[in-house]
Amino acid sequence: MNQTPLLYKYLPPDDSADGTPLPALVLRTMRIKATDPRTFNDPFEVRPWFDQERHDHFAKSHESFHKQVAGVEHSLAGSHSMVGFPTEHAVDFGEELNKKFRDDLGCKFRVLCLSRNPKSVLMWGHYTRSHAGVVLGFDTSAAGFPTGLKADGFKVDYTQDRSRTKLPLAFYRNPSVEEYDLFTRRITNRPDELVESNGGFCIPFSEYRRQVDEAGVTALTTKAEDWRYEQEVRFIYDLEQSSGQLVRENSHLFVPIPPEALREIIVGFRAKVELVREIVRLFRAGEIGKPGLFFAGCHPNLYEVQAHAADDKYLLNYFEVVRPNL
Repeated sequence: MNQTPLLYKYLPPDDSADGTPLPALVLRTMRIKATDPRTFNDPFEVRPWFDQERHDHFAKSHESFHKQVAGVEHSLAGSHSMVGFPTEHAVDFGEELNKKFRDDLGCKFRVLCLSRNPKSVLMWGHYTRSHAGVVLGFDTSAAGFPTGLKADGFKVDYTQDRSRTKLPLAFYRNPSVEEYDLFTRRITNRPDELVESNGGFCIPFSEYRRQVDEAGVTALTTKAEDWRYEQEVRFIYDLEQSSGQLVRENSHLFVPIPPEALREIIVGFRAKVELVREIVRLFRAGEIGKPGLFFAGCHPNLYEVQAHAADDKYLLNYFEVVRPNL
């Protein structure tokens, strides 16, 4: 019988607002915070491809509009046109434009980031604060696990450049091609309205929006080659379509974890004994299902983190008696 491979969440031991270590809080509540994509730790994420063509399209439309409306010759630089100016040398020129794209993603989506690899030396070092945290293993095919837009999640693609996340040229027109209702802020363009796109071709507004939405999902599932070791899988939640799958508390959204989905708890060998005691308490009380318990250590001859199975009694004994004497 084939079993669905588990996916893993690395958790640091950091204290939450009430002083509870994050792994303990996650297990007590059986939910994980869904991430706003604007807060990803890599600033290259959800930043789309911005090339000379897009630079010039924005600059030309901006300068033309302001010359027509206000008689201003060079509305962007003051003394010369920005059309043709090398975009690599125009520091932050595209940032405000692409901020709108990022903000739109932040308003529309939340993300749960998991990994296929529970043995990564880098991830244990970085994301569990040098083995002081915990890694949770989930069976995301378990009944009730919130999967958002795709049942098995999106495998992240790793690449050397950002060309996969390419917005249609019309996105960079100034004024914007989108027209909004002043009261609802909803887009009012007709689906068949034509807008200029790549190569000077005109496409229906509905196709333009499809391309923007497609670029959004691509942006959420594409990272630099340097991050390949993470072997990441992301579950993406559309805040309109998937709102019923998430739990809201104050201004935060959380992914609820069914007890049946929690299959493994791997405790870093530098975890504090108080954290281990709380994990064992929750396990014995039956509040977190029946996950396998493990403590992690350095493999004796490989650069790999090794998980050792333990029952609740031995896990507690290991951190109370064995580790303090090593």
